[in-house]
Amino acid sequence: FTEMPTDNFVESSFWNFDALFQPQQHPARDQHDTFFLLDPAEAPQLPPGYSSKVKKVHSQGGYGSQGYRYDWKVEEARKNLLRTHTTSASARALFQLAQQEKFSPVKYFSIDRVFRNESLDATHLAEFHQVEGVVADRGLTLGHLMGTLKQFFTKLGISQLRFKPAYNPYTEPSMEVFSYHEGLKKWVEVGNSGVFRP
Repeated sequence: FTEMPTDNFVESSFWNFDALFQPQQHPARDQHDTFFLLDPAEAPQLPPGYSSKVKKVHSQGGYGSQGYRYDWKVEEARKNLLRTHTTSASARALFQLAQQEKFSPVKYFSIDRVFRNESLDATHLAEFHQVEGVVADRGLTLGHLMGTLKQFFTKLGISQLRFKPAYNPYTEPSMEVFSYHEGLKKWVEVGNSGVFRP
């Protein structure tokens, strides 16, 4: 695995949400969940050809999706924020990979800070670290993903795992990962995962 560049805590809504096909009216984009910036309030530019494709998928569909059928707004996509997940870095890395003349398989990882406008309590902070991994290759299956996650968590000493179907706007299929916690005597969520949509 090669480390992805994740040194930009300030991200545009485009890379944090739109490129990951999270609709512009989604509750996670609300100021109650996201820290939006006042200065600079907007990203200076978005990738022109790619943002047009993202707009089309949101508005009309494509790649097997019917889309969200709404009027996608570039002004919303340009809003700057403190990134809510490192998956924005994965979106950027996959975009760069797609620009290559010849595809070559890659494995990426990141461990970095993310920010959410959370009510602080024993299980929620406004800042925390996220571990992320991306494998890009042809012919991969859900079984490959499950095997990679099992190996990752086993190396951390977490061997009792369960996978549960979940929903993410940017992956299909998607799965939550649970581990049995001996101290709490119950299954707790330890991760989220999925196969990126085309």
